[in-house]
Amino acid sequence: MSSPESTSAPIGELFMRLAKRIRVRAGRELAPLGLTPAQAHAIKVLSHAEAPLRMAELAARLEIVPRSATTVVDDLVARDLVRRSTCDRDRRATLVELTESGRTELRRIREIRQGAGAAVFDRLGEADRAELLRLLRLLDEDCDEHSCPRGSRA
Repeated sequence: MSSPESTSAPIGELFMRLAKRIRVRAGRELAPLGLTPAQAHAIKVLSHAEAPLRMAELAARLEIVPRSATTVVDDLVARDLVRRSTCDRDRRATLVELTESGRTELRRIREIRQGAGAAVFDRLGEADRAELLRLLRLLDEDCDEHSCPRGSRA
């Protein structure tokens, strides 16, 4: 009988390989939209925010340095997908939020990402996909501030 350690390593490696396959496919399909995966991720993070985010908070949720977040936001502002504003309480802080065009692009991004996932998981039958989804949600529930990177559940 195999130990949990002997099955965990191959599961982790296989999971990472499948995740990479999905990311690569989604990246290829995002390219014609003129979006990088980082820009698409920023749009997704902003869509989950209940209010405009400070640039520093966006950088933290994206797990990148603030200067890199500025570059991502500059490109999205140029395409009218996000807008910047000044925080009323702290005029030094810059806030970022999606525009209506950004919300429209978000729908396209979601369709692309779902299609990339479907390309991998549609090989499974309905019952297997439901079981896999149940297991992944179970693992995701255990994700807390100590075991998951900040913003990874955004």
